[in-house]
Amino acid sequence: METLKAARLRRDVVLVDGADAREYLQSQLTQDIVALDVGESAWSFLLEPKAQIVALVRATRTSDTAIVLDTDPGWGERIRERIDGFLFRMDVTFATATWDAVAYRGPGAAHVVATAPVVAPVHWAQVEGLDVVGPDLADPVDVPLVEPSSYESLRIWAGWPAMGTDIDDAATPAMTGLVSETVSFTKGCYTGQEFVARVHYRDAAPPRRLVQVAFHPCAKVASGDELVVDGQSVGHVTSVADCQPFALAYLDRKIEVPAEITCGGCPATAEALPARQDASSVHQ
Repeated sequence: METLKAARLRRDVVLVDGADAREYLQSQLTQDIVALDVGESAWSFLLEPKAQIVALVRATRTSDTAIVLDTDPGWGERIRERIDGFLFRMDVTFATATWDAVAYRGPGAAHVVATAPVVAPVHWAQVEGLDVVGPDLADPVDVPLVEPSSYESLRIWAGWPAMGTDIDDAATPAMTGLVSETVSFTKGCYTGQEFVARVHYRDAAPPRRLVQVAFHPCAKVASGDELVVDGQSVGHVTSVADCQPFALAYLDRKIEVPAEITCGGCPATAEALPARQDASSVHQ
């Protein structure tokens, strides 16, 4: 993206507060929540005991006792039900809401000045970004707005997965390409840790992993289309960019990338997800 632009979005949020809030979330999320200072954010997974993904969330510490979890629309209540159901005799309260979001992408995004509960740098491939999330946000000043579909195309091009499309009930962290951004291997126990650690330390390939698919501009590719190699189905498309010749898809581990495939009946190439900006620190 050559110029700074912004998109207005919506985000589901779960407001977690109480004297034991950070300690409790530390036992539930894959990221090191206790390490966050006030105002800092980190991406994390919420997992089932066998490491299936419940949700991809961003955790932002907003005060000494409060954490805001924001996620893709439609997933807030599921997150609350999951973490509320595991709570036992701790000083923690939960509330859900839907907040505005302004996603800045392009040169200078990291230097945008904003006041909101969540003001978080974004580490996408070759894209400088900042997300601002809060109730009743005003339109950005002196930054052109683009349609959500343009934001979605950029998300797919950058290889950042979305809940409900690229992350389904059977996905685990290793399949998404987000382990380095979302998982701490130095913190204490959390739900699903055993399975995540086993895959990581054995350097085991997951049964399928998210890849990017490039195809001819004239090809008509849709979500759900199969990836085919030598007449056999080896994966399926999850997200397609609007009017752009690229998509995200899951590909079987037996297929090495880059790979020449057929997608939507047309020749295409499956490639590894683009390398993102350095996000090795827990403090994103």
